[in-house]
Amino acid sequence: EPQDTEAIRQDLDLDIVYLDDWYVGINKKAGQVVHPTITHSVGTITDKLAITPLHPVIRLDRETSGILLIARLSFAHYYAVSHPMQKIYLGVVHGRFQPSGGVLTGAITRSEDTFMRRRIDPEGKEAKTIFEEIAVSPDGAYSLVAFKLVTGRTHQIRLHCLWHGHPLLGDSMYGLPQLENIAESQDYVRPDLLAQTKALITSDRLEKDSLISRQALHAAFLKFRHPQSQQYIELEAEPALDLRNLLAELEIPLDLPVSIPKSLLTADC
Repeated sequence: EPQDTEAIRQDLDLDIVYLDDWYVGINKKAGQVVHPTITHSVGTITDKLAITPLHPVIRLDRETSGILLIARLSFAHYYAVSHPMQKIYLGVVHGRFQPSGGVLTGAITRSEDTFMRRRIDPEGKEAKTIFEEIAVSPDGAYSLVAFKLVTGRTHQIRLHCLWHGHPLLGDSMYGLPQLENIAESQDYVRPDLLAQTKALITSDRLEKDSLISRQALHAAFLKFRHPQSQQYIELEAEPALDLRNLLAELEIPLDLPVSIPKSLLTADC
């Protein structure tokens, strides 16, 4: 049984979708910082929820929206990260993956040119992402894809999309505008796809890319085992408004609630 914990503060800027003595589930808006960092020491989500330290289980990038899980106790955090979880994201990418479903791989390490950026490196940490296409624009130029994280490396989905030739729309670090500055030696795009991926850089695509001001990535579904009940908890969040507007502009059909592909879901974690 958890000991007494500080009451979670209600904040109009936070959309709390789950709350008990162990965890807080948030539908995070793009632009919100999860926890204090060197560059953002105040005004973070954990600051707004409580004075005492909280423990993020899922750490979403600042500009990624969707389900965020925060532990209220250190044991709750330990339990969550020590047991498998299902984490499924929705993303809008340039082009279509071929085949339309499968596994994206590419070991990831920190880039040498900047603290934040990551790159593909055979000597890096193993990274694996399962994906399945959900919908596509009429001209086949853009697609909505579901991604399931098998590993949880920093920037994994964003970098895997770029590495395999289909960057996320709006991504300022691993997106379409950066392709002009990417050389084969930097290991951001598969060498055999470099020319093909650079060919995506057209005025029309760059215009479409600017329809959203952040990477088109949303944490849509989370499933985890609760330490007290031993039951599985499922949290879902529909795509944020800016993402829905992007899909409408690209004429990619979207049915709400979004149906997560069954191939990505399992009975347990």
